[in-house]
Amino acid sequence: MLMTEISRELLDSVHSAGACMVDIRELAGKLVHLSAEQIEPLLQKFVDDGEDRSVSRLLQACAFNEVQLDPAVLCRCIGVCEEIPDSAPCFALQDESAISPLLAASVAEELSVERKIYAVSLATELTVKFGMDPQPVRKVLWKHEQGMLSPHYRVLITHLLQLLEQDSSPRQSHIPYWTGFQLSDLLPEHRPRAIVGGDYTVRRPVPKLGRNEPCHCGSGKKYKKCCYLKDQELLRDASPYAGTTRSELKSRPGLVDDPAVILNMRAYELKRVKPSELSENQLITGYHCALDYGLRELAFDMLVECEKRPSKHEFDHGHFDDLIERVLEAGDLDLARNIRNHCGDHTWYRPHAIQFRFDLLENPERFVPLEHDCRESVSGISDEETEDDEPLFRLVYDCAPRYPALAIVLARAAIASNPDRHLDNEVLLDIIRDARVDLDLEPWNDPAESLFDWIENRTHLKKKEEAENEKIKQLSGGLEAARAALAEKKQALRDMEKMVQEVGRKPEKDPEPGPKETSAGHDPENAVHQDREKTLQRLRAQVTGLKAEISEQHEQRGQLRKLLEQERKKSSALPTQSTPAQRAGPDAEAAIVEPSGKPTLPEYADAFRKTCESLPPNLVAKAILATGRFAAHDGAIWRQTKPIKRLPDHYRIRISLDYRMIVRWQPGKSLSILDVIPRQDLESWIKRRG
Repeated sequence: MLMTEISRELLDSVHSAGACMVDIRELAGKLVHLSAEQIEPLLQKFVDDGEDRSVSRLLQACAFNEVQLDPAVLCRCIGVCEEIPDSAPCFALQDESAISPLLAASVAEELSVERKIYAVSLATELTVKFGMDPQPVRKVLWKHEQGMLSPHYRVLITHLLQLLEQDSSPRQSHIPYWTGFQLSDLLPEHRPRAIVGGDYTVRRPVPKLGRNEPCHCGSGKKYKKCCYLKDQELLRDASPYAGTTRSELKSRPGLVDDPAVILNMRAYELKRVKPSELSENQLITGYHCALDYGLRELAFDMLVECEKRPSKHEFDHGHFDDLIERVLEAGDLDLARNIRNHCGDHTWYRPHAIQFRFDLLENPERFVPLEHDCRESVSGISDEETEDDEPLFRLVYDCAPRYPALAIVLARAAIASNPDRHLDNEVLLDIIRDARVDLDLEPWNDPAESLFDWIENRTHLKKKEEAENEKIKQLSGGLEAARAALAEKKQALRDMEKMVQEVGRKPEKDPEPGPKETSAGHDPENAVHQDREKTLQRLRAQVTGLKAEISEQHEQRGQLRKLLEQERKKSSALPTQSTPAQRAGPDAEAAIVEPSGKPTLPEYADAFRKTCESLPPNLVAKAILATGRFAAHDGAIWRQTKPIKRLPDHYRIRISLDYRMIVRWQPGKSLSILDVIPRQDLESWIKRRG
C-alpha cells in the first residue's frame, strides 16, 4: 500500500490522536497492517509539512507496534516531533546502523542545542549497547564540549564520555537512558485536560458571543447552531494576540508586528515563512534566526527584502559582510557568489580575508599539499622521509625568502611541535630573526625565543633528573646487594655458632689402647682433647671474623642508606617544569637571590663600556635598563638573576636569549656592572676571573 492509497479516515485518525496511551493503542491498531516501507512516506510528508503533532503520534504508534523504521527517516523526525522524547521508543528498536545518522543529526545546524544533545546521547547509548568503535561518538562529544553550553549540558556530556570509557551497558546504570524508556513511561494513560494557551496572557481569537446570539459570521443563525464548535477549537489554540491563533501565527507571523513571534519559531516553521509577508522589525530578527538555524539562503532573502523596504533608518550593508563570512565558512560557494554579485561594488570590511576564503573554495587543490604537510606534523606521522625532513621545517625554509611573516608563524609552530630537535630549532630561531628584520622588527625578543629557553631549561632538568634517578637506582641496587650479603653472613654466623656448640658438647670416648699405641708410649685421651680444642679455637676465630664482617656490612649498609636518602632529597628538590604561560613571564627563571640592603648606585666597568660600543643599540638599551632595575630591586629582573657559585658576590643577569650581563654586588655597599658576554662564553669568562 502506497501513501496515496492510505485512506482519509486513517489520516484523520493520526491527526486527531492525543498524547495518551488510550489514543496510541487505538491508532496502533489501525496501523498494524502497514509495514515500515508503507509508513515512512507518510512520516516524511508530515516532516516536510511541519506537522509536529502528527509526526509524534505516528512515531508513538510505530513504537507500540514495534515497527523498525529507516534510521535516516527517523533522524529527520528529531527536529520536527512535538516533544524531544517522542522518538525515543522508536530508537530503542534500532541497531548499530542508526549511529551514523544520529551523529549527523547531532551537528545539524537547523536543530536546537537540546535536540543535538538528545541525538548524540542516543548515538552514545547505541554505541555502548552494540560494542561499536566509540571514537566517532567521542569526536562529536568533544566538539560539543568546546561550545558554549549551559552547565547541565556540560554535565551530561561528561557523563556520556564516561559511559564510553567504562564500556558498560546503559541498562546497568541507575541513571535513566532514552533507549530504556517505554511508551507508558512517556505518556499518561488517558488524554490530559485541555489547556488553553501557554505561559502567556491569552487573547481571544474570536469575538465573545452568547450561545443564543446571532453568529458573527453573518449567517443569521444562532451562534450555538453555527460556528460555536469551530470557535471552541480556535479558543484552545489561542495566542497572546487578539484575533489570531498560534497556528495562524506559525504560518503567517506577519499578522502581528512583533519579532518575538519569529524568535519562538523552530527551523521547520521558519522555512515556510515568506520574507515579503514580514514586517520590517521581523525581517532582521528572521535573518538572525535563519542564520542560527543554518538556513543561509533564507537569511539572504530576508536581507534582500529588508534592503528594498523604505525605512527611516538606513539599511546596514554590514549584514552582508556577516552573511558572506558565515556562508564561506560553511563552504556554500554558489550562495556566496550570489551574495557577491548582489552586492556589486560594495566594499567589504575585510576584502582580503573574503577573497582568500573564496580562493580556498574555488581552488582547493592549491592547499591540499599544505594541509598534507601540516597534518603529518600535527599528527606525528613520521616515515623515512619526514624523519630528516620534517614538513613544518621545510615549509619555513620555503616561505622565508618571500613570505617572512608566514615563515615566522610556521617556525613558531615547528619549535612547539618538535621540542626535542634542539639543533633544528636553533636554526629556526636564526630564520625567525632574519624574517623579523625583513618585517622592520628588531631581531630579538620573538616569543619563540622564550619558548626555546623554556624547552632548553626543561631538557636540562630532565637530563639531571634522569641522572639522579640512575644514581638512585644504582644506590638502591647496592643497598639490596649489601642487604643480601649481610643476611648471608648472619646465616653463616648462626651455622658456625651452632657448630661450635655441638663440638663443645661432644662426649669424650675412652678408646681402648692398642698394642702399637701402648708400645709407642702415646696418650690417646690427651690427643683427642687437643684435637677438639684446636677445632674449637678455629671455629671461634671464624665466628669472630664473621662478626667483624657483619659489623662492617652494617656500617656499609648505613652509609648506602644515607647516600640514597641524600639522592632522593636532591631528586625531590628539582624544580617542576611548567609551561611558559603558567610562569610569571615567558622568560621567567627561578628567583635564587633575594634583594637585600638599600638600593645602590651602579658603577660601570671599562669592559662593560667597551662591549656596549660593539653591541646592537637595542641590546645596549636592555642592559642599561636591566642595570637600573637591578639596582632598584625590581622583582622582575631579579627573577632573571642567578649567582655564580665559583665567584662570590658575582651574578649573571639574562638580558636576551644569547647574552648575559655580569655584575658584582655586595648588599647595601656596592654594585659594579662588569661586562655583557655571549651565553656560550660564560664558562671561559668565569675561568679567567677565577
